[in-house]
Amino acid sequence: MKSFNIKSVTIIVAALSVMISGCLKDKDFDNGSIQSVTGSETKVVEIKLTATNTNNFFIFAADNSNSDSTFDLVPVNLATANAAPEDLHVTVDLDSTLVSNYNANNGTAYTIPPANFFTIVNPVVTIPKGSHTAYLQIKFKPSDFLGGDWALGFKITSVQETGYIVSGNLNTGITAITVKNQYDGTYHSTGYVYHPSSPRPVDEIKQLSTISANSVSCGFGDLGSAGYVALLTVDPVTNKVTISDYSTGIPIVGFDNGLPTTNPGYTPQWSGSSKCDNTYDPATKTFYLRMGYLGSTGWRISEEILVRQ
Repeated sequence: MKSFNIKSVTIIVAALSVMISGCLKDKDFDNGSIQSVTGSETKVVEIKLTATNTNNFFIFAADNSNSDSTFDLVPVNLATANAAPEDLHVTVDLDSTLVSNYNANNGTAYTIPPANFFTIVNPVVTIPKGSHTAYLQIKFKPSDFLGGDWALGFKITSVQETGYIVSGNLNTGITAITVKNQYDGTYHSTGYVYHPSSPRPVDEIKQLSTISANSVSCGFGDLGSAGYVALLTVDPVTNKVTISDYSTGIPIVGFDNGLPTTNPGYTPQWSGSSKCDNTYDPATKTFYLRMGYLGSTGWRISEEILVRQ
């Protein structure tokens, strides 16, 4: 008799567990906390401006032109292992609050361009069957955007086809629109990195990318791939280059003079050192740079001559 009671209780407890678990899961599904994936993958549609962060902020640099041009501006992506089994129609709308919120959170001052500056070709983006990605296209005259800090915010508002969901954290994105300035391009960099424990020569190809009308981003020495990036701002009248930090959070400064004498003491280590006076030569399209930042064990200084390729 005791054996029968134990079995009965076990069966009842197991049944109750299944019922409670099922009810909880149904409740979570109904209120949107989870998505059912039984028998198939979850098909999420997202804006994919960047691959490495959820800010989804991207700087789009266009070649200067006085003619209207159409650009693939915002990638809309089906985030599944398999390509789209049918044409997907995704509506993407402008959202000005995204830009104002980004400015407030990041200390920036991006402006939404006037409506007559651009045209959204079609707010409904079609991801073709057999593909993962399609683009919201925008038409504008690049010369209208010269000299300004412009940005547009976008939000996915719907997917026409059933069985798809809009991403919770990648349903919005911001694209800053700038026009490639005269300093934007590929450069051959030669120079030297002064370092307390690993001093070394620099010899590599770098891409300088437009940030504003007279500024470009530039990797520090050979550490650009590690995220150490400086902002180079050129005075178009004097060709003097002002150097500041762009993305590291570690203050990068330009050294015209006042080089450190200790830890380590600065001594020129290569033939181009004396030319590195933070200037730009427009005739030869060459940057002469000396910049540095203070690390935990002393100064890191990079001297570079960058020649446009």
